[in-house]
Amino acid sequence: MPRYEFVEGSSAKFWEVEISGASVTTRWGRIGTAGQEKTKDFASADKAQAEYDALLREKTGKGYKESGAAAAPAPAAPRPAPVAPPPAAAAPVQEKAAPREAVASAPGAAQRPPDAVLSDLPPVLASPPWQRKGKRKGPAAALRPLPWEEAMVWAEGEKERWLQAPVAGGHFWIEGRVRFHGRWEELDDAALRLLVGKALADMQYAYASDLASLPARLALAVWEAAPTEMWNYDQLRRFVAMHGLGTLPGLLRYSARYLTEAIQVFLPFRSPRLAPLAAEALVRLKAVRPEARGWLLAHDECAAVGLIPDAVGAAAKRRAAAGVALRFLAANGREELILDVAGRWGEEARAAVRAVLDVDPLDLLPIRLPEMPPFWQPAGFARPLLRGRTAALPLPAVEALGTILAISPLDEPYAGLDQVREACEPASLADFAWDLFTAWLLAGAPPKESWAFQALGHLGDDACARRLAPLVRQWPGEAAHVRAAAGLDVLRAIGTDVALMHLYGIAQKVKFKGLQDKAKEKIAEVAAQRGLTPEDLADRLVPDLGLGADGTLLLDFGPRRFRVGFDESLKPFVRDGEGQRLPDLPKPGKADDAEKAGVAHETWKVLKTEAKALAAQQILRLELAMCSRRRWEPDVFRTFFLEHPLLRHLVRRLVWGAWDAADTRVATFRVTEDGTFADAADEVWELPAQSRVGIVHRLDLPEDLAARWGEVFGDYQILQPFVQLGRGVYAITEEEKGARELRRVAGLTVPTGKVLGLADGHGWRRGPAGEGGGIRWFFKPLPGGEHEICLSFEPGILAGTMMEFPEQTLGTVTIDRAGSWEKGEGHIFGTLDALTFSELVRDLEALR
Repeated sequence: MPRYEFVEGSSAKFWEVEISGASVTTRWGRIGTAGQEKTKDFASADKAQAEYDALLREKTGKGYKESGAAAAPAPAAPRPAPVAPPPAAAAPVQEKAAPREAVASAPGAAQRPPDAVLSDLPPVLASPPWQRKGKRKGPAAALRPLPWEEAMVWAEGEKERWLQAPVAGGHFWIEGRVRFHGRWEELDDAALRLLVGKALADMQYAYASDLASLPARLALAVWEAAPTEMWNYDQLRRFVAMHGLGTLPGLLRYSARYLTEAIQVFLPFRSPRLAPLAAEALVRLKAVRPEARGWLLAHDECAAVGLIPDAVGAAAKRRAAAGVALRFLAANGREELILDVAGRWGEEARAAVRAVLDVDPLDLLPIRLPEMPPFWQPAGFARPLLRGRTAALPLPAVEALGTILAISPLDEPYAGLDQVREACEPASLADFAWDLFTAWLLAGAPPKESWAFQALGHLGDDACARRLAPLVRQWPGEAAHVRAAAGLDVLRAIGTDVALMHLYGIAQKVKFKGLQDKAKEKIAEVAAQRGLTPEDLADRLVPDLGLGADGTLLLDFGPRRFRVGFDESLKPFVRDGEGQRLPDLPKPGKADDAEKAGVAHETWKVLKTEAKALAAQQILRLELAMCSRRRWEPDVFRTFFLEHPLLRHLVRRLVWGAWDAADTRVATFRVTEDGTFADAADEVWELPAQSRVGIVHRLDLPEDLAARWGEVFGDYQILQPFVQLGRGVYAITEEEKGARELRRVAGLTVPTGKVLGLADGHGWRRGPAGEGGGIRWFFKPLPGGEHEICLSFEPGILAGTMMEFPEQTLGTVTIDRAGSWEKGEGHIFGTLDALTFSELVRDLEALR
């Protein structure tokens, strides 16, 4: 059944149609759902064909484009048989052709270039390493543990910080069960652990801090014998700092079941017994890889002592994990240290470890290759092409690519993937990855097969990022929070400026707080890697949409030409050859060059879509920069604002200011049409080299200066992208300065929609759902993140049915500790600076 997709803004829909005799079947819905299906019967096959053709014209006319992914319920073409391992070299992949039916049904098969010959394929696809015989493993060796004196190694001040960790619990439930009327001191350690284990066998929850009231020997016995599942690991730091190395036996026991939690306290322990656990976490537990890497690097010699026996041993999983950890250490300057430690076992051990470090990355394969899922039907996907687009990958090579993707997590892809990316045309790989992702969605997005989603991160491009971002935004509303969070990782992995721009957009504005917070974390990580703040990174992520240096674009019809411009909302428009603004790009006429006009119309369509996705985000970003009094160095301002082909259309519609080193404003100016600067008297003005540039807030403009700027903008008919010169400003009263509650809108009843609109920008977020699922306050984080402004209201907004109560009665506004449920215990309002207070009241007044 042919599949068509429409992705624009937050809309992501599919439509499928099939004709069978005198019946036409259509299926439609949101991408990622099964959708709805309808079959219509006609009097004859001719009438059915006419309906089929009319439906196709209608959908393609509305912007639906044919996709390579076949509908999930439709029977798939048979998969080609796997390539059998050859006796010496790999069998030529082109000899294992797909069945004729599969090739014939593949999207674009008739127009696709011929299949590539074996010699043109990248080696990893021509002769997949997992199909070779005689893989090099090296003989297993049984090495006895080297002697090692275990110790606690604390960084300066670290032990003291752990001892001061917040204490929870204090219920003394453990103490009451294990005191045994003081008779416990008569028991040896083994008997004590046995007795404690029986006494606490049915206990379900406890804090490690509850052990603080017990004598050290009894506390350690409880730690070693009590059920591991009962501990709250947040309290382990204090317990470890109190009892040191004595907690290691219990920690090893706890780690066997709760490694993710236990590794949080590994760092001060210098013990080879922890090395295999750190290696396991490095390989298996993505969330705590930073902790695993930190321990290995901090205790490198100790880690080598604990890892080498496993790295050359017979146990496959332990051998693989230890090898990964040793190679990580070697890559971080510890190769000679590792070989020196191996030499303590003798030259044979040293040679075996040398082989572990020198292993070919292409031979680093999982012990068992994954089975490909039913939705993996590569004959139905867009086919990757070699660079130059002269040949396509044959199906057996695509099968090998599927295996590569299935063993390639986002953060540590299989080494052979680089060969594929180098050999293949990037856009064709992106099309293939999108079809694979779509097939995964239609199959119900099984988490076990999320590699098919992650393939977008490895092979996706700007187009994939644009199509994925709206889905990520809507998934939490469909109870797919985990998938949405994974989508953030995929956008980051795509890593292009467009992908990061969409990631930043989610971090700035999305309905779901959890998703927004995760997006902010991702942006902060990317920014830190580049030595930037998240805001500085955002400055560098704005695409130019293919515009010229003057911010325009020429659309060529041949005899006629049209020039694109942008209004104050970054909405594109066109002017004809005489400069007359037109309502839309006209349709081609008979005298126009049909080919050029077709390209121009497609360019115009894409430009409108991309500008629409960008406009609100960029306008909001500049408004927030104004409200936070953000400043830029002159060269940054010129490069990323004044000379940016798209942002220049916003830049010239605002009043800018120059500030000296003491952050005192020395001038205000605007940017003229020709890119020069002019002051409020409309005189040419030069920006001082040592000044910093920012967007002037109305609160910082004296009345007479604001009036002069208003006249200038009125004379030139300059419309602003957001309210700047006419912005309402509000001052705090003397009574409010000492108050812990602001009552300006208390008791005001407003439509629920207006309250919801607060969280649609400018930093407000919905509060948590309380008892009964009701949200009864919104909050706005203050700079620094320690406090937030909270606005309460009743009867509240139900998380599932937000318009259940059409009106809300507003309560007071308070400044509270971030994340606290106790309201009204924070700062007085006099602690807010004048601009923050003014913007707060402006938000509140907008609710009237």
